Amino acid sequence: MRAARIVSPKKIEVFKESIPGINDGRVLVRLLRAVICGSDLPYFSASYAASSYPFPFGYPGHECLGVVEKSGSSGFNKGDMVMYYPPALDGFKEYHAAGPDRLQKLPPDGDLNILVMTQILGAVSHCAFRIDRPYNKNVVIMGQGPVGLLFTALMKNFGARTIIAADPLGYRLEKARTMGADVVVNPGEQDVEKIVAEATDGVMADIVIDAFGQDPRVINRCFNLARHNGQIAFFGICLEEAPGLNFNTFFRKELRMIASVGPDLSIDYPFALDMILRGAIDIAPLITHVIPFERIQKGFETAVSREENVIKVILTF
Repeated sequence: MRAARIVSPKKIEVFKESIPGINDGRVLVRLLRAVICGSDLPYFSASYAASSYPFPFGYPGHECLGVVEKSGSSGFNKGDMVMYYPPALDGFKEYHAAGPDRLQKLPPDGDLNILVMTQILGAVSHCAFRIDRPYNKNVVIMGQGPVGLLFTALMKNFGARTIIAADPLGYRLEKARTMGADVVVNPGEQDVEKIVAEATDGVMADIVIDAFGQDPRVINRCFNLARHNGQIAFFGICLEEAPGLNFNTFFRKELRMIASVGPDLSIDYPFALDMILRGAIDIAPLITHVIPFERIQKGFETAVSREENVIKVILTF
């Protein structure tokens, strides 16, 4: 089988590996799609020490769709289309011996490039279920990559009064309007605090969602954008173990924070799949690049450099 491995900073190669066997109760899945996630990029772009490389085969892929080749589980049959969430985050491999609890059945005749987005929408939905009801509330979403755009769509779907989307890339802000943003703002060119104040009659945001992470400056800006007793949801992964936070701003504004690392496969995947199948959320605008798995190096390079107005890169086997 084909398996990709990040062998050194900014270098991922495809190797031949043995197809795994399965024991009773497990399912052999042959992947048809894998997706590059924003959380995968730091492993490729040398955000880790040189001694960390090479990473394990398939790591850190986790957005996967495939077909059942062999089943030792009564719940799955050969030929079933499934979403697969690998517990070892080794999704950049062609074959997997999967536990049935890591699988979600899919329609047999759906668009695979659309259906594979069930995973990321499920993860975003997991966070959306944990925050205050957004109905008739002002919501700021920091970052309009794939995650931020899905938050924008969900908040629109859930009845937010005003959605303010922030991102430094103009093409992403255009996508944000497509997904339901009422106001867009470029933090590199505009005063975000001023624009949020104007859009909320000076009250500031009821809910602020950090869909970017990584940078403590963005986290602290979330504190500034929230109203008194507002709520902040952190979805983006911060690479610093102990980031410097403006605690007094958080404390004096009596803010409430949640963190979310999802999804719950038994709840969030079925919800996300239903939203996609019913057309409640249009996934298609996020899919910008579909390329063969053998070109995974190019896929990572494109995603990291944000070339060609990239949003989401899907790999086909």
